[in-house]
Amino acid sequence: MEASMQTRPGWKQRILASLVDYLVIAAWLLVLTGFSFVIAPFLPPLTGRQDLLATDVIVLGATVFPVWLYLSLTEASEAAGTLGKRVQHLAVQAADGGRAPWPRIALRNVVKLLPWQLAHLGVSRFMLDQQFGVAIACYVASWLLLIATIVMAARDPQRRALHDRLAGTRVITTAQSNRLVTRPPSTSV
Repeated sequence: MEASMQTRPGWKQRILASLVDYLVIAAWLLVLTGFSFVIAPFLPPLTGRQDLLATDVIVLGATVFPVWLYLSLTEASEAAGTLGKRVQHLAVQAADGGRAPWPRIALRNVVKLLPWQLAHLGVSRFMLDQQFGVAIACYVASWLLLIATIVMAARDPQRRALHDRLAGTRVITTAQSNRLVTRPPSTSV
């Protein structure tokens, strides 16, 4: 069996890693929700089309960008993986087997989060009752991209999804000794 096939992660590992990362993301969204209840009484009401751009920028800046930053910084770190990937002994690397450089990791996560951002764009337009055709197009495109990436990952021998293919990366299994905390044991007297 070739080396790339030996390092291919199982579906269970990938799903469990994603669930851990979704818990991290959900924690951030809970913090935002609490914050929004505090500041909501001080904000002017949304009135329509002129608020679309502001809504898009706020949603991108408060939800998608921090998640992109979490994914990108952790995958570009020495551990080469998010908290979920590290718990499941997975790492992101360049498709050729080397360490993935920051621009590839950044691109990987832009593409990975694109369906989420498109869904946000659609939902905000539904909520503001504006640009109904754009809302439907964004929402449908988000689902099509999500389905396409799942199909790609299922059909690819290395389980590379759309974001991995475009960024030239892959997810691999790592040695079981790659723990979350890698400091040497304390030698206190």
